[in-house]
Amino acid sequence: MLTVDHFADFFNEVHGGAASSGSRRDPFPWQTALLRRVVDDGWPDGIDVPTGLGKTSVLDVAVFAAALGVRDARRRVFYVVDRRLIVDEAYEHARRIAAALDQPTGGATRTVARRLRGEDDEVALDVTRMRGGVTWERTWLERPDRYAIVTGTVDQIGSRLLFRGYGVSDRARPIDAALVGTDSVIVIDEAHLAQAFVTTTQATFDLDGSPITRPPIVVTMSATTTVGRERNAGRSPVMHRISDDDERHRIAGERLTAGKRLHLVEVKTTKKTEDTVLPAAMAALADRLAPGRVVGVVTNTVARARSVFELLRDQHDAVLLTGRSRPVDRDCLLATYYPHISVDRDRSHQRPLIVVATQTVEVGANIDLDALITESAPLASLVQRLGRLNRVARSGHGHGTAVVVHGSATGQEDPVYGPARLATWQWLSNKIDPAPYTPRLDPTQLAPWLDASPAALHRLTARLTADEQAALRGPTPYIPALQRHHLDTWARTAPAPVPDQPIELFLHGVTDDEPPVAVVWRHGLGPAHQWTDLVDEMPPVAEETLDLPVAAVRRWLLGIGPDLTASDLDNTATTPPTADVTTGQPPRIPRVLRYQGRGDAQLIAPWKVRPGDTIVVPADVGGCDEYGWHPTSTAPVLDAADLALRRGRPVLRIGPTLVDAARRWSEHLAALAQQLIDHATADTGASAASPAAEPYLLVLKAMREHAPEGPLREVLSALLATRPRVILRTSPHQGGQPHLGVIAAQHDRLADDDTSMGSSTAARRVGLQPHQAAVAARARQFAEALGLPPRVIDSVTRAALWHDEGKRDPRFQIMLWGGNRAAADIAEQPLAKSGIAPSDRAAFVRARTAAGYPDGMRHESLSARIAAARLTGDHDIHSDLVIHLVASHHGHARPLLPPVVDPRPTKVTVDDLGPFDTADTIDWQQPHRFSQLNDAYGRWGLALLETIVRLADIWCSARNETIEDKP
Repeated sequence: MLTVDHFADFFNEVHGGAASSGSRRDPFPWQTALLRRVVDDGWPDGIDVPTGLGKTSVLDVAVFAAALGVRDARRRVFYVVDRRLIVDEAYEHARRIAAALDQPTGGATRTVARRLRGEDDEVALDVTRMRGGVTWERTWLERPDRYAIVTGTVDQIGSRLLFRGYGVSDRARPIDAALVGTDSVIVIDEAHLAQAFVTTTQATFDLDGSPITRPPIVVTMSATTTVGRERNAGRSPVMHRISDDDERHRIAGERLTAGKRLHLVEVKTTKKTEDTVLPAAMAALADRLAPGRVVGVVTNTVARARSVFELLRDQHDAVLLTGRSRPVDRDCLLATYYPHISVDRDRSHQRPLIVVATQTVEVGANIDLDALITESAPLASLVQRLGRLNRVARSGHGHGTAVVVHGSATGQEDPVYGPARLATWQWLSNKIDPAPYTPRLDPTQLAPWLDASPAALHRLTARLTADEQAALRGPTPYIPALQRHHLDTWARTAPAPVPDQPIELFLHGVTDDEPPVAVVWRHGLGPAHQWTDLVDEMPPVAEETLDLPVAAVRRWLLGIGPDLTASDLDNTATTPPTADVTTGQPPRIPRVLRYQGRGDAQLIAPWKVRPGDTIVVPADVGGCDEYGWHPTSTAPVLDAADLALRRGRPVLRIGPTLVDAARRWSEHLAALAQQLIDHATADTGASAASPAAEPYLLVLKAMREHAPEGPLREVLSALLATRPRVILRTSPHQGGQPHLGVIAAQHDRLADDDTSMGSSTAARRVGLQPHQAAVAARARQFAEALGLPPRVIDSVTRAALWHDEGKRDPRFQIMLWGGNRAAADIAEQPLAKSGIAPSDRAAFVRARTAAGYPDGMRHESLSARIAAARLTGDHDIHSDLVIHLVASHHGHARPLLPPVVDPRPTKVTVDDLGPFDTADTIDWQQPHRFSQLNDAYGRWGLALLETIVRLADIWCSARNETIEDKP
């Protein structure tokens, strides 16, 4: 029997050392106490724990609580924080939990895995990262009954919650909304930075109760301020904090009192000189502290971080870490440098290192600095930065030294932090006197200092009045009141209203802030008119994207010059330039590709880039290097698509991009990658489109053997674990430097349910009845696992059983037979799936044209009419719900299916129901039905019921699951 007492064993099995080493890692007292609180009383409103005490372990608590099956346990955990690097850190933490459940090393993880793993599901816990960009497959969770941890930013998770997911198609948005907005715990880290999102999520769930499923729970976290819910008038928020047990704990107590001496240094600057003088001063102070230490330098903007780094990189071993970098680049850097900066590093072989960073290291980064140089910032930001200093309480000369550097020209109008930055500096200056900066200043000899240990800071900030807290935190943007009509508007996804209700005000408050733009660099695109086809062959994924403010992207593309105020705060923005801007020089590139998915891309002018876009640009335009965003660079950017893990389904292009990627590590690896090209060249000459894989696999194994830890090794390992296929081009692509083919992982992957024509991942046709029976069985399984009411389960099952009835249209059958009318006529049974690859849209068009099936017509329309006829007199199920679920099973009918009039109507005879005339396919009652069902089941509850049917359909299509009729 699993109990709270087993949590320590679970925690150790996930995060502890190897059993042979005899090391053990137990949770801190506050972490165990949090689990007991969740079990006994439910989740608290907020978690207020000093930095350095492992707040990310809230994920372990949530997973273990789910295994216990307590009342407040939830199936999905969303960890929200507006720091891209910390999104990645939390993602890696979640992956450790998932890996421990996938391969348990003890009884606790074995029991938790068994309890979480669904019926005939090989995955106990799924892990997803949302940090911008286009995903390889838009369905990021295969099953609605699967337990999952999702890490992401406010924009990525918040937009999905409100049915307006950035980078998500209209038809996929209900699935994302359902998975975020039902049966979930939404943990918002550093909630004082996301108060608008906190308020909106609470109001959303108050206004829309979902009577058929467990509602989401919102939990705020902070190490610097108390942010709680105010939904219950007259009730103080329930906060979870550390206790005396933590202060007495050997490790936690040491971290709470770790020696940190805070000094103030003021640099004489002017508005014109601060962008050069301040970085030079910070670099000089870091240079003095560097011998024998790991020194952190934290700036407020990406440009200043880059300036400090450039001043230090030639004299010291230095690394630049910002959130404005691609995940694969960040992974490469951390694979090299993280062992030297982590809390658990081997200090017996300590080497001097300078880590230059931005706000991205403030929250959750599990690094330990010996000394810190930081630009002045609001109090909450300084507390977080100090949390990276001397985390394990080392002593010694210079260890724990922190210097806050302030430019004398800094005023109330700071472009990043506003007046809170100056207010914090003045507040600190009343505690200790700042030292004037001189080039000879030795930071280890500074006399006035302030105790900056976590315990001391906690006591110091606890004495602040509400007015002082507000001044040091900065103004909170106005948050508009959420109304029911907002929810009704957002629930309408297909077609969405025009004009639509924007969501940004509810995610960030009334500001000028906008969601970032995801930029992707690709090599060998050739002429612009070919970009879409080439990118469609290997769609962008989050690992290769760089998230940037829209203003910074437009300035860069138009050649205006860098935006020196751009920071790592996701919700900062400056006025973006438009086509009216005159630069006196041509733009870097006249067109970029706005990409939203296969078959959904367009060439646009640089000034037409919008917030939330994913854009693809040629690699030779520059703008990025191995450390991230570098707008003044014109050097070609490494095409990182081959280094993306793609949720365990990597694809390697056989071409120069792979050689360049391998060269990042060594010339030997590049030479091995060239061998793949040589094999492909020979096989192409022999006209072998699908050559023997063995010669390629031998090269891949040799590359994996020589590749160090990092993205390339991960991709090669994942690829070799899946019996990869080698697929070569039958003819060379025109223009550019194309690849000769790809080496692709062989996995059952989710099919795309957006097409009007059935398809599956295997090249075989699937019968209609066997397919619908399988989908019905899966839908029932999902619905039962989610604990839905019996009548709802029966309704969902019936909808799944009839969802594709409209494919009985003779023209649709001809289309499924690839346009072969004779084959369709003599077929023993109607088809559900054609066997045509989902990516082969040209084949779809040819088949539809040959069949004469009207362009734009949806088979769901006829399916819904047939379902309605079958439901006559059946009172055991909810008829309107069944009709809606059938009509919406490809994401349309929210609230209306595309109203296409059949120009050449035909009669479709179905069993004993008689003929159906395809001239009558527009259901004008659907909008009213949709509204009524939203009221009955809740907006997110109805979306969940749709999701059950749709994911069951996708699951069966991906795996070609069928249930044959019994004789």
